[in-house]
Amino acid sequence: MKSKIVMILILLVATFFFVTGFLKYQNNLQETLAKEIGDSGLPSLEIPSEGSGGEEDPIEEEPSVIENPERVEMLDLYEMTEEEAEEVLAELKLTMEVLEEKNSSFATGQIFFQEPYVEEEILQGETVTVYVSNQTLLGEEEKIAVPMLIGLSEEEAVKELRSLGFQVGYEYNPASGYGEGMVYSQNYLVDSKVSKGTRITIRVSTGS
Repeated sequence: MKSKIVMILILLVATFFFVTGFLKYQNNLQETLAKEIGDSGLPSLEIPSEGSGGEEDPIEEEPSVIENPERVEMLDLYEMTEEEAEEVLAELKLTMEVLEEKNSSFATGQIFFQEPYVEEEILQGETVTVYVSNQTLLGEEEKIAVPMLIGLSEEEAVKELRSLGFQVGYEYNPASGYGEGMVYSQNYLVDSKVSKGTRITIRVSTGS
């Protein structure tokens, strides 16, 4: 009986030392593997932050801002080419927007209408819209009837012509029967069909 107890004790001690040694071996193995992986020099994966790496986004140029812009008087761009008008407007520090329309009364590339109008004041940095003739465009050209202007004041006649898309020319002469500033004649007959941008000349009375 005594000998059996001794054998059991020996087995328990042996089992204890075996389990302790196995656990120690496993721990040493894990430490060794971790050290080898750390010294291997493998590159670490980095997630690029937003906006970093790759091609840089193009920098959008902000439109130039004119400090302390002045008011300038619009010049007459009538029958100028696009290039000529652009040079004129650049000197005035104005930008230009071009719209093309078919207009048989003007050569391709010629300006036949503008906004703002001649002698109107505009702030530097603002945009001037010019209408340029292009004979190659398809579609039927719009013709506009010339209105009756005689008997109107100069201001009323100019407003009427510009609202229809005409340019305005001026002549000032004495005219009996018409007060100062009244239109007594025009260079196109009433209801004549002409192209947009045609210059209609009004003859304004300076008095009797």
